[in-house]
Amino acid sequence: MRRSALCGIRHALVVAFAACVFGATAQVTLPDLFGSHAIMQRAKDTAVWGKADPGETVTVTLADVSATAKAGNDGWWLARLDTSKLTDGPFDLKASAASGSVTSTDILVGEVWLAGGQSNMEFSMKSFGGVVGYEKRAAACKGRPIRMFKMVHRSEGAPIKGDAKGTWRVISPATLGSVTAVGYMFIDTLQKQIGGAAGVVDISWSGTRCWAWMPRETIDAHEELKAERLRQEALIAKGEGKQVRKPVLRCWNNMFFPVSKMTCRGIIWYQGCCDSGHRDNLHLYQKWLSYMVADMRREMGKPNLPFLYCQLAGWQHMPKSPDANPGPANLREAQRRAQKLIPNSAMAVILDNSEHEIHGRFKEPAGDRLAALALNRVYGKKDVVCKSPDFVEVKFGPASADVRFEIEGSPLAAQPLRTSFTWNVHSNDVIRIERRSSPTSQLEGFTIQDAAGKWHWADARITGRDTVKVWADGAANPKAVRYNWGMQGPGNLYNAAGLPASCFTTEP
Repeated sequence: MRRSALCGIRHALVVAFAACVFGATAQVTLPDLFGSHAIMQRAKDTAVWGKADPGETVTVTLADVSATAKAGNDGWWLARLDTSKLTDGPFDLKASAASGSVTSTDILVGEVWLAGGQSNMEFSMKSFGGVVGYEKRAAACKGRPIRMFKMVHRSEGAPIKGDAKGTWRVISPATLGSVTAVGYMFIDTLQKQIGGAAGVVDISWSGTRCWAWMPRETIDAHEELKAERLRQEALIAKGEGKQVRKPVLRCWNNMFFPVSKMTCRGIIWYQGCCDSGHRDNLHLYQKWLSYMVADMRREMGKPNLPFLYCQLAGWQHMPKSPDANPGPANLREAQRRAQKLIPNSAMAVILDNSEHEIHGRFKEPAGDRLAALALNRVYGKKDVVCKSPDFVEVKFGPASADVRFEIEGSPLAAQPLRTSFTWNVHSNDVIRIERRSSPTSQLEGFTIQDAAGKWHWADARITGRDTVKVWADGAANPKAVRYNWGMQGPGNLYNAAGLPASCFTTEP
């Protein structure tokens, strides 16, 4: 063989080898969030992203809709598809460029909600032997166009850009047990009402405090949050990192930020258990939650994205004295007040569905009530009653207090008095509820504070569509009222549609 030919062959081999070595990562990729069996939000600007060669032009196609994007210096690209006129599918999603292409199959288009929070959102349909209502939902889920995505937990030190790792599940009796119970109950009820494809992206992480879901700049902008970050970092520096059980930034960096550009209809949220023991959670948590929502909306580019959340359910025992003031009661009040701080938000009250421990298996009411809020607030179904009676104002007289509620068209109603609650749903253990008010009281669950600061079990009755009168023997010149204030709540104040009134205090 001639020398020139040999040189040509060597050159070709070197070029091929270099392409293999240095070009191995030069290919178009999609994160798991856009993997096979995914569901994407139907919208005019549905975001899709991935990686390619820096500077490379990528074409994204879903059905007959396409868009182009250019990869940045870090290789990440983001395109926006107009999926507003697409049917449910299924379709193929393809991203292609000069360096190659990638295709995901069985993609649906419909309604997508982001679900977050801690263990009560992460709690699966089959956790602890199964939630109440599991069998009924499992029997009805086959063939439904519902998809559920669960993010993988990671603990990176810096925000993870775009790399949303996790698994999509096509809902069936075989897969239902492993998905978020509240998230599924929500999307199941919602989909039955609106039709079409629907899904949930679950980014929840058990045991996380509100501060774990905020970015560094927000943490450092508020004294009490920055102090916690510095305390945690000092422990880690001393080799005592095991004491840092709920790190700041963990969920923002690892769970929210990777999906922060996704297009969705709204956020559902269930969190706060781990914040309920903070010394001033009533005043701090409502601010923290509002900061968190504002940060998430800003990052997603949707300043008014619907935010629907659960007030904490109950656990442990009913209050034994009228002056009981546990942390969870203050936390629930902070959640109730946060509705005023967070535009386009709404809260589902679930204190009437509780067990002996914090991970109660009554997840159906939580999901159903969140779905009612979504149907009314987001999808415009105004015939769906969605809001629980909520304290508005109180007027004190010499021997009683008149409490007014926001009722949104469904008048106040007294349910039958609760005489027991389920301590453990699987063992059928039931705890008897002792009467606090007098035998003639229409309502249970109220306490009233006299002028000297002493709390009394109170009697109460409904006096109008939106008002309740509260009083107690020996409570002259009252100055404060509480309702369902405890670890659990015995109250029976509802609206005519069957939604329970939120617990509250009239104290500042």
